Amino acid sequence: MQKLQAADVAFLDLERPETPPLMGALIIMDPSTAPGSFVRHRDILEYIEERLHLAPNLRKRLIDSPLKLDEPRLIDDPNFDLEFHVRHLALPRPRDRRQLNILTARLMSRPMDLNRPLWEMYIIEGLEEIKDLPADAFAVLIKLHHAAFDGVAGSAAIWAMMQTAPDSRPAPPPAPWTPEPSPKIADWALSIMVEAGRQAIGNMQALPSLWKGAVGAVMDSIGDDPPTVPKTRFQGHISSHRVLDWVIFPNSEFREIRAALGKPKMNDLVLCVIAGALRRYLRSKDELPDSPLLAMCPINVRGAGDPTEGGNHITAMRVSLGTDIEDPIERLKAIAASTALGKDQAEKLGGTFMGDLMALYPYPLRSRFIREANAIAAGGNSPIHMANVVVSNIPAPRGQYYFAGSKFFEYAAFGPITPGFGLFHSVSGMDWEMTFSVSSCREIMPDIAFYMDCLRESFQEIRKLAKVGV
Repeated sequence: MQKLQAADVAFLDLERPETPPLMGALIIMDPSTAPGSFVRHRDILEYIEERLHLAPNLRKRLIDSPLKLDEPRLIDDPNFDLEFHVRHLALPRPRDRRQLNILTARLMSRPMDLNRPLWEMYIIEGLEEIKDLPADAFAVLIKLHHAAFDGVAGSAAIWAMMQTAPDSRPAPPPAPWTPEPSPKIADWALSIMVEAGRQAIGNMQALPSLWKGAVGAVMDSIGDDPPTVPKTRFQGHISSHRVLDWVIFPNSEFREIRAALGKPKMNDLVLCVIAGALRRYLRSKDELPDSPLLAMCPINVRGAGDPTEGGNHITAMRVSLGTDIEDPIERLKAIAASTALGKDQAEKLGGTFMGDLMALYPYPLRSRFIREANAIAAGGNSPIHMANVVVSNIPAPRGQYYFAGSKFFEYAAFGPITPGFGLFHSVSGMDWEMTFSVSSCREIMPDIAFYMDCLRESFQEIRKLAKVGV
């Protein structure tokens, strides 16, 4: 049995029918490199079966402790059914990009069956009529539950399933997979006692760093006015009607812009593009606040741990996006100063601060508090907002990749929206492209295609100022 940690269980407590905490990746494949330039669904099932041992959590399901007095565990699913998780469907007409976006959004809006391993995969065919895609292209949509995977772990699980060459095969497992037996009451009792002892020791070890982090955060804030979070539409009520879209920029142009502007950090440049898009979008609706919007940016704190083991090992920093600054270059400077401060504060607080803090409280008490606080936030009655939007940057590994012999053509990632955070940006891509993917809901962002235009215009404005391609 693998016990979920406090940060993992929080995503189960945050789950609501309209806001399932799901991450996703949509990958468009070019089958011209596959044997015979064609891939059958049966081939894909065999391909995945051959690689399941590379991401163990793909065959583990949740079980609750007796009376739910302790955190849930992950155990091997004795009834694991690959065909339940890998589904085959076709894009309905008119089979254009808009229809692909709609289908992806509908699939991402559906909660998962928590009695099964926490992932799903959809093989989507019928993309022939989409402009600029290769002949016979198909898409792979992968859904992962945040309780078992953070962004880095989810990315690791996805890339573990991929090939570095069209005909490469993984090393076989040391032994055929056999599920561990379901725990008996004695197993549970022993597990709870052992984990309680470990948690008590962990709490004692964490107290000095918690105290140091808390004192450091307080000392840093003395004399400074804490940044205010302006109320925007992104803090509104979230419905189950998800909207998703993405825009792709050439990586080469981002590198040229960065070089022309004195090599600012790439993350700061990305945030500047997003800030410019937010300015355009809100200004078009006469909703641009006078104070700058704040972004919540997750930070990976896994260290040398193996990300394929799953779990959540993240902290976050708040960054002022400078949306009150019209000039993109000055905005970039303000963002750079804010990210430097945010990283410094996150380091002083400690990467495991929030997880350690939650772990100090008994699971039933902590779970009830998170659920009730989330219900208040979902009703739009929360008096506190940590930030306006989320921006998550998870770089893909370098090089070309393949799936069942088919070459990667486009790659977009999606994150969950939650009460108070109705707009989620995922920045990802491959060596040749940088993809800005956006998740929201129809009530908060009814015109997501317009927001994609705002991202393009913001990028082109910075590109022009940097005199790239002029």
